[in-house]
Amino acid sequence: MKRRTLAIFIFILILFFSSNTSADINLNLSIRNHLVVLEDRDGQFPEDQKANYYQELFDFYENNDYKPVWLEEDGFSIEFEKLLKEIEASYYEGLNPEDYHLEFIQDYIAKNDIFAEENTNKRAVIDIYLSDAYFSLATDYLSGKLDPEVILEDGDFSRNRIDNSEIFEGLKSENITVNLQSKLPESDYYQRLKHKLYIYRDSGEVEQWPEVDSGSLLAQGAEGIRVSQLSDNLINRGYLSEENIDDKYYFGSQLNAAVKEFQFNHGLSDDGIVGPQTLEALNIPYEKRIKQIMINMERWRWLPKDLGERYIYVNISDYSLNVYEDNNIIMNMKTIVGNEQRSTPVFSDEIRYLVFNPYWYVPKSIAVEDILPSVKNDIDYLDENNYKIFAYNNNNTLRKIDASEIEWENIDEDNFNFLVRQEPGDENALGRVKFMFPNRFNVYLHDTPSKYLFDETERGFSSGCIRIEKPIELALYLLKDQEEWDRETLEEIMKEDNEKTIYLDETIPIYLQYNTAWVDNFGNLNFRKDIYNRDKILIEHYFEN
Repeated sequence: MKRRTLAIFIFILILFFSSNTSADINLNLSIRNHLVVLEDRDGQFPEDQKANYYQELFDFYENNDYKPVWLEEDGFSIEFEKLLKEIEASYYEGLNPEDYHLEFIQDYIAKNDIFAEENTNKRAVIDIYLSDAYFSLATDYLSGKLDPEVILEDGDFSRNRIDNSEIFEGLKSENITVNLQSKLPESDYYQRLKHKLYIYRDSGEVEQWPEVDSGSLLAQGAEGIRVSQLSDNLINRGYLSEENIDDKYYFGSQLNAAVKEFQFNHGLSDDGIVGPQTLEALNIPYEKRIKQIMINMERWRWLPKDLGERYIYVNISDYSLNVYEDNNIIMNMKTIVGNEQRSTPVFSDEIRYLVFNPYWYVPKSIAVEDILPSVKNDIDYLDENNYKIFAYNNNNTLRKIDASEIEWENIDEDNFNFLVRQEPGDENALGRVKFMFPNRFNVYLHDTPSKYLFDETERGFSSGCIRIEKPIELALYLLKDQEEWDRETLEEIMKEDNEKTIYLDETIPIYLQYNTAWVDNFGNLNFRKDIYNRDKILIEHYFEN
């Protein structure tokens, strides 16, 4: 406080001895005084407004001698109009212009003769709130409206945080529009979602769709009121043209094709049969789908603008992994992700090394919840699944022990002080290779002996780690510049049961993300089931005001 008081005193002296006009001095003093009030009232002044960045505003104006940013001698600067237009345009970014004082600014200017000589204080207020609007909008464009680390528990977004200092420098920009637009995500996926938001919400091309009543399965050849509801549902979404069907009450070939396309775009089995899962997707309301588009645009704002020249992108809710080079998909595969109780977290990191023929050190929670009951039922379970038991010595080292010597009936979660390790082999839960990017969640990619599970549509079967469909192909891709590790060599290594670690000469970024809405390369809007209820939490916070 003493530092700030001294700075203000020096500032007053500078003003007194400067060549500024009296009006300039009064405006600068008024800006300074209003900032002091804002700081004392935690940003709440006037009473119906909250300056989101009042502390940053004080520092910014202080460093610029409290000069106005948006005002000139006889009017607003040219950047003022550009800022207002950009605030209005934030609506099309899935944001709310009222979060940036739009109505307050417009009303305040309309009701007050801002540039009348006696209205110095009103000029100070409007300049401060225009700056706060800029700070707020630029921050939301650059890093999102919400702080995901505050509202989401199962994730780590610290690697994606952005230094806001560049935002404050932007106020000195010669073109506010260009400056603000440059802070939005550059990804094609973001821009495609933005376009689909316009199509769904604003264009009139998509309309509210009716619910389809519950009942028996609907398939080609069916007739009745529920078929009519299905037809109208898909017509209003744009999957079906009313002119192309002769009878909305009959499930013909055109409706069958539309149902299959809808199913494919919603990650469902595209068999053309309207069963419980397809019916559930059809009956998600229009308003919720729009919100889903908007929160998935927000997810892109949480990511770095530049994901890298090449990277791996796992979409948890789509059970998929894509490898990108120069923003093009060069490899894709199915994944198996965590179940609802052991969900796969959202975070970003870099793959650093691969482990072939890995041991699986079973996490205690899995050992207690899954393995212990099986051992109590049949001690041979351990040998049959190639598990070894270790106990901790006093110096925290491990010693192998004979499982038959343990009184398993007396073991529970509280006294389970063992380490369970599965040996390398064809039945190892991690398969023949794992891809390591060390993290606090102990999550990684790995092979699996349970290949048949990739045939399922919904694949939430793991305990948090990600099982991948094509482990050898991914390993060969990551090692392609390390010539000693060709397919033949890797296959020979995997025939053995000896663990081997290979470090990558060049690490590769990996993004584990949760996208429940996106637009594919064919322009189709895809939705996926909110398997962990993360959309629900995000929607509650995003639209709480």
